[in-house]
Amino acid sequence: MSANIAKAILEAMSKLLTAAQLLRYHLRIKRLVARGLVIGRNVTIQYSAQIDDVYPYLIRIGDNCSIANEVRILAHDATPYKFTGGYTRLGKVDIKENCFIGERSILLPGVTIGPNALVAAGSVVNKDVPPNACVAGVPARVFARFDEFMERQAQQIAARPVFEHAELFPDCSEWTRQKVWEAVQDGDAYLKGYVGKYPFTLNNP
Repeated sequence: MSANIAKAILEAMSKLLTAAQLLRYHLRIKRLVARGLVIGRNVTIQYSAQIDDVYPYLIRIGDNCSIANEVRILAHDATPYKFTGGYTRLGKVDIKENCFIGERSILLPGVTIGPNALVAAGSVVNKDVPPNACVAGVPARVFARFDEFMERQAQQIAARPVFEHAELFPDCSEWTRQKVWEAVQDGDAYLKGYVGKYPFTLNNP
């Protein structure tokens, strides 16, 4: 088998796997919505995010929110079950509009987040996150105002190197990789945009 044929077969298999994963993802979200999960407009929920599939009707996600990979959103807590005669705690998770929930964060039952709030990666949210707040840690604590944080980001974008999505994906040359590596030696760089419709963004306007 020639190298070109093998490459073509691998690419075809990769496309089939991606299509199967997307189908599974959309069926899972559809099932959660059918069971009461409320999702606003322009909401991104990454593939590996886990939303309580027993009590999805206790979860609300507002407009223009992003839920990163491996986030866990829980609307029930069975901690007291064996010690209280079989009781499980239930609580709402209400994510207001314009919120970002960072990778591997855990949202516990009984919390409201935002609007206009950021939960940093790896945080455990066990209390409400106020409007216009950025939180981080275990348990999550406020470390900045959301509007001020985003203003600093805008200033950084204006001052630092910016790469277009099409430059880096689906793959990029060794020259481009070296260029990105050099760009981040004295600070951050930024990536702009996404080519086409992002597959994990739901209810686009």
